[in-house]
Amino acid sequence: MEERYKYLAARLGSLKEKRAPFEAVWDKAAELCALNSAIYTVSNDGRIIRNIFDSTGRTALTSFAASMKSLIAPSNTRYHRLKASNPAMAGNDNATRYLEYATDLCFKFRYQADSRFSSESDLLFNSLGVFGHDIFLTDDNPGRGIYYRSIPVREAFIDTNRHNLVDVVYREFCLTARDAVREFGKDTPAKIVREYERDPASKRAFTFVHCVEPREEFNPRYKDSYNMPVASYTICRDEDMLISESGYRVMPYAVPRYMIRDNSPYGDSPAMQAFYDILTANEMGKTFLRAGQLQANPGLLTSMDNGAARAGQPGAVVKGGLDGNGRPRVVPMQYGNNLSITLEMQERDRQIIETAFLKPLFLSLLDNTRQMTATEVSERKAERGMLLAPMSERITSEWLNAVVRRELDIIASYGLLDDVPDELAYDGAMAIEFESPAVHLQDAGKVAGMYQTIEGALSLAALAPDVVDVIDADETLRALAQYRDATTKIIRTPEKVAEIRQAKAQAVETQQLLDAAPVVSQTIKNLGAAGV
Repeated sequence: MEERYKYLAARLGSLKEKRAPFEAVWDKAAELCALNSAIYTVSNDGRIIRNIFDSTGRTALTSFAASMKSLIAPSNTRYHRLKASNPAMAGNDNATRYLEYATDLCFKFRYQADSRFSSESDLLFNSLGVFGHDIFLTDDNPGRGIYYRSIPVREAFIDTNRHNLVDVVYREFCLTARDAVREFGKDTPAKIVREYERDPASKRAFTFVHCVEPREEFNPRYKDSYNMPVASYTICRDEDMLISESGYRVMPYAVPRYMIRDNSPYGDSPAMQAFYDILTANEMGKTFLRAGQLQANPGLLTSMDNGAARAGQPGAVVKGGLDGNGRPRVVPMQYGNNLSITLEMQERDRQIIETAFLKPLFLSLLDNTRQMTATEVSERKAERGMLLAPMSERITSEWLNAVVRRELDIIASYGLLDDVPDELAYDGAMAIEFESPAVHLQDAGKVAGMYQTIEGALSLAALAPDVVDVIDADETLRALAQYRDATTKIIRTPEKVAEIRQAKAQAVETQQLLDAAPVVSQTIKNLGAAGV
């Protein structure tokens, strides 16, 4: 136990050193952009000190977070589905129904009332915009389902494996004695228990660290928590002791990154890319405010010994303000400030900030100022999808992929996924297919290609009618339905379509026989009358 604690404490120290170079920049970026940072500070005499003079970073972050969420994980649509990893299982009805059932369960648990997924994912995208990464916890809440939490960046220290995937998360957090006893029960250190017994309402904070990393040695034949592939340790820094050890089958923390840095587990962000422009715009806002105040209420130049103090007051009558020749004895100081240039420079920096947060790109997706054909719309979406692909694909892979796998692990532990069809159990495994608006934007080019091919075929049909036989209308419709995220409940299987078409053909054949019956009967009758 002591050796394990020493190892974990040393690893925490090295992770803190790795994160330290980013912290000062993160703090300033959060002050200028983040919605949950302190906008004002208070001086020793209780006066509020204003630090923010330009809100471009804040408004751009709000737009960025809302737009990215609507493209990657919109709450009003199904943005992923489970499918069989074996392509041969695609047409298997039993496997398809089971996978749709498992997908429905994921969304049901994710958006239940107590899960907090929607609100916590808002925090995730804000964190991506400011810090370039987020630590997202998906965990079991016994008796209540699954809960989600975006861990504050200041609490978490991370590291990557040789594949540059985050697989180590050390979370340092504080609890009061009361909260610690509730959290750890019998494993709570004796000193903290005594503090709780002495004063249950004590506000003294104790520091704990939750350490999650790959377990180096374990026996997969044993199903206990000590032999799971992901190790979990909790240490108490105040007591220098390991207080609990367990494990996970699937990593509970997802760590998405906006952009990946070289030789660092931490990501790059829009706020980091435009950091100096955000600083400059804020300083320009401060300068512009001061210049405007000086021009509106400038200092006064005077040779008078008294009365000048009243010259700056509205409606003041300054006795002796004129000399014997009627010339003013008090004149405002001229500063020569060119506010228009300051505004132009500030506007340039604001545009750079908004571009870093992708605001022009998001607005272009909503631009409906002119009428466009379906092909033009698809081509335009494809272009925007290509620009968004690097970020959206990385976030989807590192966040949603990890979340879904953790959800399935928890749901399976409830016994809700036990009835696996034999075909799926032996011939394939579950894979995750994402169908978010961001994915559809990237697939828009394929849809445009389908429409253009059909239009070309119809044009050529005027010269060679048989050319339309090249197009498989059934498969084209299925591809369009998949792109539009149509449920499989409205699309018949190929076998069912074949049955329907066979029944129609038999009905047509029967009707033809019925239609021909009077003619045949009359013919036989005529032949009989003729003595044939």
